[in-house]
Amino acid sequence: MNMKWKKRMTAVLLGLTLVATVSATPAFAADKAPAFTDNKQMVEYFWNEVFNKHNTAVIKTMTAPNYIQHNPGFEDGRQAFASGIEGFLQEFPESKAEIKHIGADGDLVFIHNHITLNATDRGQAAVDIFRVKDGKIVEHWDVIQDIPEKSANNNTMF
Repeated sequence: MNMKWKKRMTAVLLGLTLVATVSATPAFAADKAPAFTDNKQMVEYFWNEVFNKHNTAVIKTMTAPNYIQHNPGFEDGRQAFASGIEGFLQEFPESKAEIKHIGADGDLVFIHNHITLNATDRGQAAVDIFRVKDGKIVEHWDVIQDIPEKSANNNTMF
């Protein structure tokens, strides 16, 4: 496994924030999202669908075509994001990104999450920031840190 690819894809993973408090029911098509009351709820749903359910169809409906990516390992645009995530999920089908904390300030949603590639992976801690405009995710930033085997303190990264 190429570590550069792993880190790059992990960054993209982190780059979309969401753990569903609203779960899709059979009444919703795979690429149709339910109505949301705020940006935080929308991003949380998106995150969970993409990174935990591996439903990449929501990328087409929930991100803007001109999606702006601040992670230097990825190109801008909805299609570039979708292609990168689909490739990552094919390479790491057991991956998940558990949201530990989520918050919002206006049009920005912040997600602190734990990314793992499989059940034995120690993983990475990440913070993803999304900007939402007119009901679409339009921009993403992320900061990612490997979880070390040993820590200089007794605190967890979450």
